[in-house]
Amino acid sequence: MDETRKPDPFCHIVIPAPDLERAQIFYESVFGWRVHANVPGPNYWFFESGNLRGAFDAGNKPSPKSVVLVIRVVDMGTTIYGITKYGGTMTQDRSPIGDAAAGYDAYFVDPNGNEMGLYADS
Repeated sequence: MDETRKPDPFCHIVIPAPDLERAQIFYESVFGWRVHANVPGPNYWFFESGNLRGAFDAGNKPSPKSVVLVIRVVDMGTTIYGITKYGGTMTQDRSPIGDAAAGYDAYFVDPNGNEMGLYADS
């Protein structure tokens, strides 16, 4: 590998969302993302997550045990409450990461069936 080369960053993430309206309500309510309904079209809606943009794709179905996106949150307890309130399911409660890193993680499945993770410093 060329030591002078900067790593290529992610620039767009596509999240399967057969039910776009549920995805919009869930991610706007729980994480404060901004979803642009029907932009650019009726089956593919752009979102802004704060540090990265992406899209919800109604033509894609979630795959179990695939890539897991981890969302950094400030207040894990409030976020977990929101996840369950807006139709998500916790699969691992808040727990210390341990020797791998400081902080805490948790995992959930969103209303469309995508497995996601949470990370918080405390």
